[in-house]
Amino acid sequence: MPRRVCTFAVAHTDLSGQPFNNAGRTLRVLAPNNLGGCGLYVKFSNYYSDRPVWVGNATVALADPLGNLLPGTLRPLTVHGDSSFALVPRRDVYSDRVDLAVKPGQTIAVSLYYPLPDRVVSGNFVSIFATRSVKGDWCAEPELPKARILSSLSRTVLPWDITSATTTLSEILVEQPTEAAAPCVVAAFGDSIMQQGAWLTPFTQRLYKAYPGRVSVCNLGIGGNRLLHGAPAATKGMYGHAGVERFRYDLLPVEGLTHAILALGTNDIGLPGKDGAPEGELITLMDYQAALEPMVDTLRRRGVKVFAGLLLPREINHIYTEQREGLRLAINHWLAGCGLFDAVLDLGAPIAAPDGPGMKKEYALPDGLHPNKLGGQKIAQGIDLGLFAPGGDRS
Repeated sequence: MPRRVCTFAVAHTDLSGQPFNNAGRTLRVLAPNNLGGCGLYVKFSNYYSDRPVWVGNATVALADPLGNLLPGTLRPLTVHGDSSFALVPRRDVYSDRVDLAVKPGQTIAVSLYYPLPDRVVSGNFVSIFATRSVKGDWCAEPELPKARILSSLSRTVLPWDITSATTTLSEILVEQPTEAAAPCVVAAFGDSIMQQGAWLTPFTQRLYKAYPGRVSVCNLGIGGNRLLHGAPAATKGMYGHAGVERFRYDLLPVEGLTHAILALGTNDIGLPGKDGAPEGELITLMDYQAALEPMVDTLRRRGVKVFAGLLLPREINHIYTEQREGLRLAINHWLAGCGLFDAVLDLGAPIAAPDGPGMKKEYALPDGLHPNKLGGQKIAQGIDLGLFAPGGDRS
């Protein structure tokens, strides 16, 4: 019986309050892939919707570095034999098997056409991987005619557009023969610092270069996400359910999961008092410990290696006070010394300002919270790839 392993995943949240809309358009997701296999499956999610979503056409293919589909690789993507299908509310569904061989380093392109005018609201709002078309069904076209998208929303917080969401698609699975060595599947579970990809993308590229065909990385970050509390009402659900809740359906079901990076907490400290989050939701160190320990225990009992990502330094302001900075330091001190984890990743050390709170200016975006691309590369270079080596290989 062949096995299925996850080569790509995004975490979903509620996009109903956002200014973009994939309705009537074709979405094309370009998924980096480092695994080899003889077939594919796609997992769809309509978890954050109270109404069905209709997919009018769906295809999967291999793509070149520019996102254009490679000749001879286009395949229909079907559910119960039909490339036009409905996704029911608050449910996940898997596609039929796609007979398409893939090799490490090949990009997998999933194209989805949403024919109805209804807003598609379940998805991930940072479009590192996604692009959307002008109106119409372009699923079978090698080159996608891209829509003009707003970019001003993202320039002060994220260096990538947030106006072309990945909707309904949640995972891509590669089918492999069981006699082949099983790869490592790394899931990174965090917030916008994870989601934006500033450090996770170059880290993934390093890892794929070091271990071609032997490891995959899944970015399960959600901007604004917290460990202990869900999205404030003012954000209309965009920040997702609390990490302790979404852990069950975003992280645990990842097929082939071998390693988990847990890096949630900065919003538990910094969000209360803004975006509609009450001050009373500010956590304590004991709250953090009590929430994280059962998650780690569950993963360890499943044989998953668990790594802690220390909370990044950030700028002091009228909300993020010296007192809250002290809480961040206390959490990091506990993470580093508690002995719960297989390893601790000090993500902030390479970019921290030497003479006070926050990041070095050259490594930070203007908000003082997120690393920029240079900062992300600095973080990625500081991570020991051997911690993620397949089969204990630390070469």
